[in-house]
Amino acid sequence: MKYLKLYLLIIILSSLIAYPQMQDSLETDPVNITAMAVIQKYIYAIGGMDKFKSVKDRTTIMTGYAMNQPIDIVIMQKFPDKLFQELNVGEVSQLIYYNNGEGVLKIGDDITEIENKELERLKVDATMQLLVDPEKYEIKTEFLQNEMVDSIDCYKIKFTLPSGLRWFQYYDVATSLKFKETKEVQTNQGLFEQETYFSDYRDVDGLQYPFKIKQYLGLQEIDLTVKSIEINSGLDDKIFELPD
Repeated sequence: MKYLKLYLLIIILSSLIAYPQMQDSLETDPVNITAMAVIQKYIYAIGGMDKFKSVKDRTTIMTGYAMNQPIDIVIMQKFPDKLFQELNVGEVSQLIYYNNGEGVLKIGDDITEIENKELERLKVDATMQLLVDPEKYEIKTEFLQNEMVDSIDCYKIKFTLPSGLRWFQYYDVATSLKFKETKEVQTNQGLFEQETYFSDYRDVDGLQYPFKIKQYLGLQEIDLTVKSIEINSGLDDKIFELPD
């Protein structure tokens, strides 16, 4: 089960990031569609900038199945970029910590430092308001085209990370909600593509979050259901301290 360690990581967080103020250019001038215009409509659809920026910490609890085994995930995040994740698969428990540019994976008494492109991925996923200014983090955005995904007309945009890894996001034209994303994932075994679908958006304190998540990575198929999302509970900084 060890190879699951980063592929389940914060799979909903990148769809729940704060964005700049809504603009109308996407509807009024489709010739000039930009990646940020698509993202702006998304943040408007899930509740708006003011409401989202009020979120200073978030705890998400998920359950589901991976490779026919039950899994449980607890994700805690604190503004701006503190992260803790506990993943339980069968009898195996994996803990991931990210704080102040450093990340570690803990399995039992074994602690492994997360480095290179895996650390970059962790940093990007952990930063709660990263897309307020993606260029600050040297992330390039680009609108590509419209694409049909499972008979749904979607805007497709590309993010290029500093390392060159590419992430693609697909937003439902009709609802402005994120429907799918694909990410290039660099591991010790090589480069893989992780594909994630989001559905069943529900209101949590005035914000819309996806409560159904389906993810594919190679032969892995992971089905997750969000059991609860709690925001602004006052998470202690000690939760995110890296273990020695």
